[in-house]
Amino acid sequence: MSMILRLIGRFLAARPWQFALTVALCSLGVASAVGIVWLQSTLEAHARRQAQGIDIVVGAKGSALQNVLAAVYYLDVPNGNIRLDEVAALRANPMVAQAIAVAMGDSVAGARIVGAGPDFLAFYGAELAEGALPGAPMEAVVGSSLAARAKLRVGDTFVGAHGMGGGDSASEHDQHPYRVVGVLKASGRVLDQIVVTPIESVWLVHEGHAASSEKEATFALIQSKGPLGVATLPRVINGTTRLQAAVPALESARLLTSFDWVAVIVKVFAGVLIVAAMASLLGALMQALARREPELAVLRAMGASRVQLATLVLGESVVLVLSGALAAGLLLLIGAWLLSNSVLPGLVIDPMAGVGFWSIAVLGALLLALIATIPVLRRSVSIDVAAQLSSR
Repeated sequence: MSMILRLIGRFLAARPWQFALTVALCSLGVASAVGIVWLQSTLEAHARRQAQGIDIVVGAKGSALQNVLAAVYYLDVPNGNIRLDEVAALRANPMVAQAIAVAMGDSVAGARIVGAGPDFLAFYGAELAEGALPGAPMEAVVGSSLAARAKLRVGDTFVGAHGMGGGDSASEHDQHPYRVVGVLKASGRVLDQIVVTPIESVWLVHEGHAASSEKEATFALIQSKGPLGVATLPRVINGTTRLQAAVPALESARLLTSFDWVAVIVKVFAGVLIVAAMASLLGALMQALARREPELAVLRAMGASRVQLATLVLGESVVLVLSGALAAGLLLLIGAWLLSNSVLPGLVIDPMAGVGFWSIAVLGALLLALIATIPVLRRSVSIDVAAQLSSR
């Protein structure tokens, strides 16, 4: 076996560029296939985690998807505001277990300032890393990821900025600075990325240019008392009130489904890369075999069996595929790190799921490599030893 390994190393070293191309194609194919499946699985799990416990989002009339994106994921602007008495009416509904009033404020460092009561933090299971929970207007608690990114600590003050771009704070809000009284522990939910303050803070900041003096909320996050409430409440609310009710699970599923065609295209592209890698592997091995037939004939004359020659050829294929798989694993690790730290900070990525997808892809690539190597195996074990030695 040690001799076979040495021969495999020498044969691969003899044609480095050709085999490097095979490894590159294999690694790109495996990384693309695993990456898109892993990303799709991660985003679906992330969407479910953020919406966990929120059966219905109730907001102003408009786009149901826009309300869900704004209220659950904080990725969009709300359609408008709703009255507090409307939230109270929802709480009184016998099918509603809990209705949490939420008021959207401005932003800091591109993150939303959310006005809500203690029930909001309790709903998300918020735990303090340091400091205390806000107990008065203009006090705020900051999510762990936002605190690290914006360098906010207990005792710091900041002023909200209009919009979500994280630009300079609006000058009219300078007289209403927020004071950080606590930093939350990481939870893997959207709470890590926002600022939470008493709902009165949002009213206070915007009282000078509010459309009316009536106190309003932006959304009500509803927990129903059972599946019947989830099935019937949205239809009742949409048909009998001026409010818009949406089920986050349904809206998120529709949103993710709209990107399925992108996943299909990437998967097809990855499959083409893997097939191209196997074709390159077959071509490289056939060319190498044509040059090495005299050497293989000498090995046969020295007592090497057909099984050993087949093991030699198959070993080269396995080494190339495993090299490509390891390179793909490295690319995936780099991509996952960039995704969770730069592109989508705070995104929880399950490494075990990635390992599982990678293992399946490697097994598939090895099977394709075995199929691609069959012609080379047949030719290697049928070498005419006498003809090769006499030609020399």
